Amino acid sequence: MLITDKVVFVELQKTGSTHIKKTLRDLLGGKNDGKHNVPTEELLSSGKQFMGSIRDPWGWYLSLWTYGCQQQGELFQRLTNPKRWERVLAKINAARNAATEKDGVEEKKQKSMLPANVGAERAKDFYYTDPANAEAFREWLRVVCSPQTRRVVEAGFAQSPIGKIGGLMTFRYFNLFVRGADKIPATVSTQEGLKAFEKDNLIVQHIIRQDCLADDLVKALDSCGVELTDEQRKKIYDAKPTNKSNRPHPFNHYYDAASVDLVARREKFIIDRFGYKRPAV
Repeated sequence: MLITDKVVFVELQKTGSTHIKKTLRDLLGGKNDGKHNVPTEELLSSGKQFMGSIRDPWGWYLSLWTYGCQQQGELFQRLTNPKRWERVLAKINAARNAATEKDGVEEKKQKSMLPANVGAERAKDFYYTDPANAEAFREWLRVVCSPQTRRVVEAGFAQSPIGKIGGLMTFRYFNLFVRGADKIPATVSTQEGLKAFEKDNLIVQHIIRQDCLADDLVKALDSCGVELTDEQRKKIYDAKPTNKSNRPHPFNHYYDAASVDLVARREKFIIDRFGYKRPAV
């Protein structure tokens, strides 16, 4: 999080946040307060304007996986830690053993979603070993998007109502950009409920979309009363991406129809909220 005299930038991972923070610091100065910190109530009442960033969920998951292939990131650490899996694997195996013909369609879908050999060893030996391996990405995606693995994937995810109706990106979005996200009532159990809660509690006034980063950043700064010179505006538009994911193949190599559908279901809130379109594969 970057705190300046007029603006606070809150960082949502893998949405161009490193690039935006560097640009803002070059323009406005300020101090860095951690990386993905949640704003305090004192900061929220400071009168400063808050900015955040977003990107399409399909690209977000692919970037998150690529980062893990570099042996980096909290998610990589969690998925490759056997202790994180102990309780979850016990529950997964019990659910598989208890599967019956009476299960409903959605219940069968959830129970069959995970691969048979899911766990830390599989993550170490397969998911994160080759950034060119589309099958590894798709299997990783099934694990990360499964409601059954929420406890492994992210702290607090299993306890939040978001974990049942949304994916990891939606959970992180709420955690960083929405006041009271750690206390969302269990009655918020639908997409409409999530939309209403966000509308009432959103703390970020300006959300910069990665696919039109320069335009959105300039508009946000103008709205915040930051007077940019022509040279500064040009610098924003000419700046090259920072911390860009390095993959040997294009987007369509990694996604198939099933994996596109999976992200569309789990990240429906983000897709509807920002008007993202389903990619063609």
